[in-house]
Amino acid sequence: MIALSLPESWMILLRWVLLLGPVCLTLSMALLRNLSARAQIAGLFAFLYGVAAIFVGHSLAVWIGWWHYGWDALMLNGLPADVIIGGAILFGPGLYFSFPNTRPLILLLPIIIGLHGTIFSSLEPLVFAGPNWFLGVLFVFATAHLPAIYLAKWTETDTQLPFRCALLAIMTGGMIFVVIPSLIMKAMGGTWDLLDRPTWTIVLTTGLLAITSLIGIAANQSLCLQGQGTPIPLDPTKRLVTTGIYAYLSNPMQLSAALSWLVLGAFLHNIWVMAASLMAWVFVQGMVRWHHRNDLLKRFPVGWPDYKAKVPEWFPRWHPSLKAGATLHLCASSRLHRRIALWLGSATQLRIQWSDDPLPHYENPDNVRDFDRSCAIAAAAMHQNFAYALVGHAWLLLALPARSLSGWILKGQR
Repeated sequence: MIALSLPESWMILLRWVLLLGPVCLTLSMALLRNLSARAQIAGLFAFLYGVAAIFVGHSLAVWIGWWHYGWDALMLNGLPADVIIGGAILFGPGLYFSFPNTRPLILLLPIIIGLHGTIFSSLEPLVFAGPNWFLGVLFVFATAHLPAIYLAKWTETDTQLPFRCALLAIMTGGMIFVVIPSLIMKAMGGTWDLLDRPTWTIVLTTGLLAITSLIGIAANQSLCLQGQGTPIPLDPTKRLVTTGIYAYLSNPMQLSAALSWLVLGAFLHNIWVMAASLMAWVFVQGMVRWHHRNDLLKRFPVGWPDYKAKVPEWFPRWHPSLKAGATLHLCASSRLHRRIALWLGSATQLRIQWSDDPLPHYENPDNVRDFDRSCAIAAAAMHQNFAYALVGHAWLLLALPARSLSGWILKGQR
């Protein structure tokens, strides 16, 4: 461990270096490498993910007691905003643009273990290290820095789409639930006194936020599985998605954000956080509709106008709007399958096909991916109504990653 004893004026200079150094590095590498448009988008995604993940990670570290920061200047939630932004730039586009062909783990380990491990606890009064501070460093490394570099690499090469969508969902959640409310409460007043609330309100709020979040995550899932792209227009889908939750609502992610802010603001007794839901409406009226006119309408001139005319923006349909019929293959000799068929008797645009195969199978001509086993039943449930559609998406969010993980484990054992 290197023991530093720097005057406070040097620590002020260090804060400037931690912000301007990454900015200069990123701009220099961008100019020297003559980056493609996709590489620039990759760097932007890494930065945005870093801002959300570093802010959440450091907030947890301060709450746990791994470390805390000194001074009051440019602080947000007890964190130096300039250091957070500088860290997101450095451990995102900065390092990725500088070493694009280096494996992220190999790139970051020397920095984390070497730099942080030697001088982190000697940076008072900028940061005061607490017990087990190195666990906090490893936590931020694993949840913020490393995924940000991988997100940039996968985005530029257009690979690992499920992981990219998952990281972008985490980024969006961090922004919606933590970063934006913190900025609002910093400007307008309010505190994160979560544990001071009655237990029943904590349980109720958690349940409501789970539902509102599911709406947005379901949209992310649909765009990834059936649209073959991400929910961010800079890295758009290759297909128009009109199934799943998009058969009920055309702007599910914006509705998810607006409802989440209403619930969170009510829980925090903060009218300004609740008012943030108006930002989602303004975003739809401006940016989203502009995106629809200048992107979706041009890329999907046949399908988009018909879809837009039938599917609302804000208030979900109770029954789906589907232009093509899907087929659920069930086993004729299975009592359970016959009960499922009876339950799905009123489903919209769903045909039951009986066969001798004991495993259910779902196929839809408007989808690029079919489903089998329990996922087939979940996909078929989305033809019932909006509530069952959310349940079906929730099951797919659990079952598909679990199936992929088990497949990797079995493959590794062979």
